[in-house]
Amino acid sequence: MAGNRTVRIRLTLIGIATVLGALSPNTEALCRIREPPTAGCAYAPLLLVEEWSGWVLSRENCDRTVAVATFTSPPVVYFDRAAEDRLYTLLFLEPERPSAGRYALLWLVSNVPGSVLTTGMTYMDGDTVMDYHSPVLGNADDEPTHYGFYLYEQIYGTIYPPTPASREDFDLDEWIGSLYPEGSLCTPVASIGFGLM
Repeated sequence: MAGNRTVRIRLTLIGIATVLGALSPNTEALCRIREPPTAGCAYAPLLLVEEWSGWVLSRENCDRTVAVATFTSPPVVYFDRAAEDRLYTLLFLEPERPSAGRYALLWLVSNVPGSVLTTGMTYMDGDTVMDYHSPVLGNADDEPTHYGFYLYEQIYGTIYPPTPASREDFDLDEWIGSLYPEGSLCTPVASIGFGLM
């Protein structure tokens, strides 16, 4: 009798642990509620330094309009809140049809160590999935073209991302859904944006 009761208690505890594990914040279930990246200044701020021009983009001048030659080469990216023992994915996007989740993809790097982000990520750090592409003017009118750098924390550590088929009409949600392991990226943890004239 006592043996059966002990087995039932153990099975109950295992069941409770399984349910609690499913409710923990580092699960795929959380990532099913992904938010698309919004304005470049909506999340914790990244710091960008363009070494060639000396331009610094930070919280203080986020979303400022800059000259087309400002980001001709990959900037050094800093995130002082990065956890040194975590990995991150960086995307550089131009929203084409943000309401449909489509973007122009200008740079994509995964598996960037947090320790690198705190000291300055260069184009040589992490695993480059899509090489850096300089932003260009896209509007014929007097409105600036907006761009954003978005940083995602990789929940399960190392990811194995597929190479997007194209830079144009990049479906971010579909790409995130195709990652292995599934549910690796949720919402951006940091961002910075600017306009181009």
